[in-house]
Amino acid sequence: MGILKGAKDFARNPLGIIALFISLIYGFASLLLDSSAEKLTEAERWPLILFIVLFPIMVLVAFYKLVTKHHGKLYAPGDFQDDKSFLRTLSPEEQEVRLQKEVKESFGQVKGGQIFDSVDSTKPSKRNSDNQNEREKRQEEHRRFRQELEKIEASVIEHIAEEYGAKVERNIGIGGTDANFDAFFHSKEDRFTFIEVKVLRSAEPAMIMLDRILYNAVVADKFFDSRFKLILAVVYYFEESELERVERFWRRKLRNCPANIELRFIPRNDVEVV
Repeated sequence: MGILKGAKDFARNPLGIIALFISLIYGFASLLLDSSAEKLTEAERWPLILFIVLFPIMVLVAFYKLVTKHHGKLYAPGDFQDDKSFLRTLSPEEQEVRLQKEVKESFGQVKGGQIFDSVDSTKPSKRNSDNQNEREKRQEEHRRFRQELEKIEASVIEHIAEEYGAKVERNIGIGGTDANFDAFFHSKEDRFTFIEVKVLRSAEPAMIMLDRILYNAVVADKFFDSRFKLILAVVYYFEESELERVERFWRRKLRNCPANIELRFIPRNDVEVV
């Protein structure tokens, strides 16, 4: 009965099931070799010996990959004390990919979720040096804008955090999902408030970057059983005359989204960066 009770406890989450499965296989193999060693021929014993020796090594390699790459999927909801335990800080690699994509989005170089190069290398050029100079110029422009983007995000998040009187945690992902946001507000409310900052250099990219934001919001809203709120702060560089068209489009899309999203448009000149 003790063994059955222990097996029941193990089977409560994916990690326990894996451990139980490994223990049973290794135990049966060891028991078979111990009880039948004298009856087996040398050729029959060698596969069992090799299995008992190599199996722990294979398990170690498999667990290493699981823990480093898919650790968020190894636990059941009951293993966490509350929903905030599902939050995780994005790895430096994930943060880098996210930042690069945001820069490309701001320049209008993301379509259909794919990043493309605005300079088409397949088209003939009068001089290769002209094409190279254009690439270098664009890379330098992206580098400067990236630095400015990081400062703008930090400034907007700090300002909204002061408004809410809450501590913030930057670059947050939700469990094993693909949903991630610029910041999470720590509060005692029974609601999970996140912030996403978008920077628009022109009005055109605004029309193509919203779908990914809404997808992340819907995933998070479902994850937290509708106890989710997203503050979407859009910092824009273009003229006020173009804002009405962009804002009308974004608000129309938000009305069809089941998640709770608060939309704010902020002129670039109103954002102080150090």
